[in-house]
Amino acid sequence: MTAVKGLLEALVLTVTAAVVAAVLAGVWIALGDGDFVSRLGICLVLAGAFAAATGGLGFTKMGSADAYAWFGHGPERETSDGGRVLTGIGIFLFVTLPLVIGGGLLATL
Repeated sequence: MTAVKGLLEALVLTVTAAVVAAVLAGVWIALGDGDFVSRLGICLVLAGAFAAATGGLGFTKMGSADAYAWFGHGPERETSDGGRVLTGIGIFLFVTLPLVIGGGLLATL
């Protein structure tokens, strides 16, 4: 059951990133000129890079590290009871790679 939840989470993250990339590509076309498919590919690659950089909750941990240290607590730990099933590796494999590979293919068309 956990695998199904993880794949569903990956699907939701991938579709959300693809919709955001499509909107950004549409804005890019509206402001300038060019082909929508190649702009969509570039935006998908950028969305994949953003997902790779933020997928492991590293930025949120860095933001709260000072507060935890101030109160004498250790650093945060990733737990699955926060509603998230995928780890950083899962996000890389099931979200980042499809976005980057698909965006790279679309950008070269």
